[in-house]
Amino acid sequence: MDATLTKIQNLERIYIGGFGDDFMDRALDKLMAQQRSEDEISLRVLQADLAELEQRYGIRSDEFAQRYRQGGVGDAADFVEWNALYRMYTKVQNRLSLLQG
Repeated sequence: MDATLTKIQNLERIYIGGFGDDFMDRALDKLMAQQRSEDEISLRVLQADLAELEQRYGIRSDEFAQRYRQGGVGDAADFVEWNALYRMYTKVQNRLSLLQG
């Protein structure tokens, strides 16, 4: 992670210094487009998984997550999995929002 962050910071320095070029622009555009595409697929899969749990237990995932954090739903395997899926969903959703912005 540190090596990647260093590379990103170096890219920032390149662009701030006026050394960016069309090749780098296209490469970054392709990278971001690919990540958006992968995130959109992941989001659909996670949404389907969450919808199944929401239907089974009759509660929305955001409500469940709040109760889970407060210790109000127990630690059954389904609930641990649901919490993990919801956390992944919010992470992917946040990243996708940044990539689209």
